[in-house]
Amino acid sequence: MRERRNVKTMVRKFLIALSILALLYLGVGLAFHINWERAQEACRQERRARGEFVEPEVFGGFLGAFFDITNWPVYAWANVSHDGTPFATPCTHAADEQTSGDAARVSDVVTAFGKRLQNVSLSSPNAPQDIEAQYAGFVSPDLLALWMDDPSGAPGRLTSSPWPDRIEIISLEQEGADRYVVRGDIVEVTGADLANGGAANRIPVRLVVERRHGRWVITEFTETSPDSTN
Repeated sequence: MRERRNVKTMVRKFLIALSILALLYLGVGLAFHINWERAQEACRQERRARGEFVEPEVFGGFLGAFFDITNWPVYAWANVSHDGTPFATPCTHAADEQTSGDAARVSDVVTAFGKRLQNVSLSSPNAPQDIEAQYAGFVSPDLLALWMDDPSGAPGRLTSSPWPDRIEIISLEQEGADRYVVRGDIVEVTGADLANGGAANRIPVRLVVERRHGRWVITEFTETSPDSTN
């Protein structure tokens, strides 16, 4: 009798422990389902706002919750392995791709702008007109107007030689969805430098590039000291 009672006690303890583990498993599964569903809904709203087609849920409601709660380790592991987060959504890679694409476009704007510097002679009486013709597609209207009013504060060509050949980007830092800070050097060259690939002078610069009305434009441009980080 005593041995039978001991067996029953052990079985009871085992069942209690198993029940606790099952409750913990389902509790974690419920938390996973709630967080993943929130991420999915946020992604659906974001895609609708962008005018994208949003696929209907295959398993929604009770059925979707059941699968999430009971199979959460499988879903979480697959999401982490593929996307780096247990709560991956169709927006996970889209956000990374958009950021990468935005950075490339900002870099293109700065690089193309840098090639225009040599076309603007700041000592010319036609400097305001040249600034408008060369820079209008790359800078904001307010910055363009500021430079046209006072060409001495604008970047451009000061002497016949050396002259600004390009802007070499050193760093590009995102400070929001629609704002980047770019640091680099205006590389000035002479005819000899073009032949041997050298540089006569380097002028450190800091640019702020912002997305306005769907276009990336330079909104701030300042020369900095070589060790400046502001």
